[in-house]
Amino acid sequence: MAAIKIKKNKIGAVLLVLLFGLLFFLLIFKYSYIMLTGHSSGEDLSIKASEKYARNIINQPKRGVIYDRNGEVLAQDISSYKLVAVLDKRMTNTDKSPAYVVDKKKTASKLSEIIDMPKKEIYNRLMTKKVFQVEFGKAGKDLTYDQKKEIEKLNLPGLTFFSEKKRFYPNGNFASHLIGFAEKNPDTNKIQGMLGTEKVFDSYLAGKAGKTSYKQDIWQYVLPNSGDVTPAVDGDDVHLTIDKNIQIFVEDALDSMVKRYEPKDLFAVVADAKTGEVLGYSQRPTFNPETRENFGTKWQNDLFQNTYEPGSTFKTFGLAAAIEEGKFSPNKKYKSGSRKIEGQTIYDWNKTGWGNISENKGFQLSSNVLMMNLQDKVGVPKAKEYYEKFGFGKSTQSLFDSEASGHISWADPLSRKVSAFGQSTTVTPVQMIQAETAILNEGQMLKPFYVKSITDQQNKVLYEGEKKVIGQPISKETAKETMKQVKSVVYGSEMHAYNYRIDDYQIAGKTGTAQVPDTENGGYVQGDNPYMVSFMGYAPADKPEVIVYMAMSLAQKNAAEAYNLGVSKGYKPLMENTLKYLDVENGKEKGEPLTTEVPKTNGQSIEKARAAVESKSAVPVIIGSGEMVKATSPSAGKSILIGDKVFIVTDGELTMPDTSGWSKRELLQFERMTDVDVQFDGSGYVVKQSIDAGESIQAGDKVMVSMDSLDPLKQSPAYDDIIDANRKDEEKMLRKQLEEEKAKQN
Repeated sequence: MAAIKIKKNKIGAVLLVLLFGLLFFLLIFKYSYIMLTGHSSGEDLSIKASEKYARNIINQPKRGVIYDRNGEVLAQDISSYKLVAVLDKRMTNTDKSPAYVVDKKKTASKLSEIIDMPKKEIYNRLMTKKVFQVEFGKAGKDLTYDQKKEIEKLNLPGLTFFSEKKRFYPNGNFASHLIGFAEKNPDTNKIQGMLGTEKVFDSYLAGKAGKTSYKQDIWQYVLPNSGDVTPAVDGDDVHLTIDKNIQIFVEDALDSMVKRYEPKDLFAVVADAKTGEVLGYSQRPTFNPETRENFGTKWQNDLFQNTYEPGSTFKTFGLAAAIEEGKFSPNKKYKSGSRKIEGQTIYDWNKTGWGNISENKGFQLSSNVLMMNLQDKVGVPKAKEYYEKFGFGKSTQSLFDSEASGHISWADPLSRKVSAFGQSTTVTPVQMIQAETAILNEGQMLKPFYVKSITDQQNKVLYEGEKKVIGQPISKETAKETMKQVKSVVYGSEMHAYNYRIDDYQIAGKTGTAQVPDTENGGYVQGDNPYMVSFMGYAPADKPEVIVYMAMSLAQKNAAEAYNLGVSKGYKPLMENTLKYLDVENGKEKGEPLTTEVPKTNGQSIEKARAAVESKSAVPVIIGSGEMVKATSPSAGKSILIGDKVFIVTDGELTMPDTSGWSKRELLQFERMTDVDVQFDGSGYVVKQSIDAGESIQAGDKVMVSMDSLDPLKQSPAYDDIIDANRKDEEKMLRKQLEEEKAKQN
């Protein structure tokens, strides 16, 4: 028994030695494998070790700037600051002074005067228990440098700041749907374009991130010669075609229309008639990309992405087709009133028509029956071909994302006929501008564009927008005759668009009144005045420089007036201010208000120059304390209205003139002459200025002017009655003259 037990113990000892030997062998083999290959469990240990001690810092690039055509900043990156209050009493400065909030009541009181948060709410946050620090929500974020300095001047312990980049939009509600907005993406921690130009050209604006790499030892010290820096490449700058000053006119015009009519939708676009450049655009509702006010009310950009039935403004292109085909005879008579199409009666807009009238008179009066007749004469297939030649039914390829193409409604006889006067067929505003350029450029149609150029940080041009002819739907002769007929809508015997006339220029254009589709219930919106009213016009009438297109849908206030006057209340000041700002020569004919010519005064004495300007029945405005004339605006030889101002800059120190009663146009002219930054408060005419007359000024100075209406009559409801009375008197006089001329002919 003992021998058997000893034998078993020996076997067990051998097995145990073998087991430990095997484990030791495996351990030696494992370490040898790791040492030889540098891998373990399928991972490269050298890479893992490198990752443990390697540090990578992403160098974020500066996002490109968006400018207007004159280099005015519309969007740029700036530094903003986030306020934090440290509450942990263990925090001290190097001199052992407290680095935490000591007097919470005083801190709350002082902070409430700077940030937008009540004193009580700030105090409650500072009383939070068992936290290292607290923040102040929206009120403590996006603080400006000036706010930061104000808080630092309080010398309150425990307040500190974190710096971060944000996108800054200095003009607020300003071409918001065209410029768009960008904000920080929480996943990438970089500013990203979300809408408009910011989104469309994000790949240019964003730039390319860089990286700083280095290694540390276990004590967090940087290892020598371990650094590698890849610098960030800042974003490219985008220069738009819009003009900041014209954009101000657009925004002011739309604001006045919203106040007067409270429409559901409203837009206005200003374009260069000779190049197709978009000089200004905005819409309502809109939003403020800086404050996020009304953010999300409407994402769609109406200029490129909204389709609608244009109404009678569309008749211009059907007329052009008829003229091109030789089917329009201005003096030929036709029976107005109504026509039956597939059992349905389609009426002229006044329901009864005007009897047997000439085709010219029919176009002046915007007769639906005339346009249906002309479509028959041109031929149904050919009429559609002309609409396609004018660019309808397809995108303008504007570079704006998700541009709509619209639709030429041609499925049945009824839709074809109502398309002749702008119902059923849908368009975009940019298509209407594009088609209008063909009328104004001897039949050559121009592609509208809103980006002037894209440049990198070395000012190298990466992309350049340019005038581009994309077709010729009509001949030079047809374009000229169409312009003549369109002008008659405003200045013809019927005075159909009389209320769109402006004092200093002749204007031509076509009105539009369209039913608005009911997207929820089908059919069209019902009610007393359920219309979209619009005007597509240009000026000067005979030598077009500017196209202005404005449309307003479903006025909720003063709806009857909106139906009768269309968009004229906002359109007229927008067109006139734009023309005068661009210094477009006055094209008025004989019998219109008299003009004068700016005399040559450069190099003359101030007194001699003053006398010369006054002799021309103009008003001299002296800017500066010198004795000799350095420059004038408008320049010598320019035609101006009698009573207009001529700005005279002297060779001495600049001085602030008395701007009382000046218009915005005159202030912009002063700004252009002096490079003084004029900031506007209100609209109308100047009633107050922040720098007194006679005080020294220099380029870059800021002057705030308060503006209001100086004409109490214009604030009175009776003003419209007076205008209507004047209109009726003039209409009677013109009709009487026409009757006398006809009597003489007979």
